[in-house]
Amino acid sequence: MDAEKDEFRRVIELMGWSQSEAARRLRKTPSAVNHLLNPRHPNQPTQSTMHLLKLIVASERPDLFGSAFELKETSGGAKRPSLTLTAKELGLIERIRDLTRQEQAKVYAVINAMLNPRPGRASKSKK
Repeated sequence: MDAEKDEFRRVIELMGWSQSEAARRLRKTPSAVNHLLNPRHPNQPTQSTMHLLKLIVASERPDLFGSAFELKETSGGAKRPSLTLTAKELGLIERIRDLTRQEQAKVYAVINAMLNPRPGRASKSKK
């Protein structure tokens, strides 16, 4: 089994999830999760799927999140930035996920407008 599939399988097993539970949590079909776990199937877990899986694990089982879940190097050899979210950030993510797609689009637009001020407008600097 290749490294990505092995890591995906290891995390699913560590959480004690069935394939159906993993599919529900990752918002995938059970057959898609089965393909990701099947060593003979060519589908691989994407970087986004692995990040989502690790975020779920970190929010539900912070005791497991640490050196066992370090992000791997990208194909270009560059290290991915570390991903550490606070409880407040994780709570916001969960609340945003509960919104409809239209509501999410509105929230994202507001956040983007706040983070990318218009030209000529002074932005607040962190102190």
